Amino acid sequence: MQIKARTWFLVGFAAVITTLFIYRYPLMNLGFVHLFSCSHRVLSEVSSLDARYVATVSERNCGAVTPYTRVVSIRRRGSPFDGEDDRTWVFVMKDQPTIQVRWSGQRRLNVGSEGYSRTSREQAS
Repeated sequence: MQIKARTWFLVGFAAVITTLFIYRYPLMNLGFVHLFSCSHRVLSEVSSLDARYVATVSERNCGAVTPYTRVVSIRRRGSPFDGEDDRTWVFVMKDQPTIQVRWSGQRRLNVGSEGYSRTSREQAS
């Protein structure tokens, strides 16, 4: 029994549509999250005491399916800020707490969170 090419085309098309429907969220995540990088908004910057380094507090937003994160990164003065360069990250905190940084020595950075007391249980609700 010979099946016509049109029937095979319709069966294949239906299989592709079904696959896309079933896996739409993972495929969207792979496609959109990796095509469009996360946005980074600089909240504050502080120079080290010897002016060789800059500590940056930024907010990272990767879209509706991921939580906001606050990131503290350190880079050499004169280097451009690159929020995607995770080699410069020294502190990461989920959500949107107020984070303050202060240099207490040439190579010592103090990081603090003020007014943020939500526990893991409270964050989950």
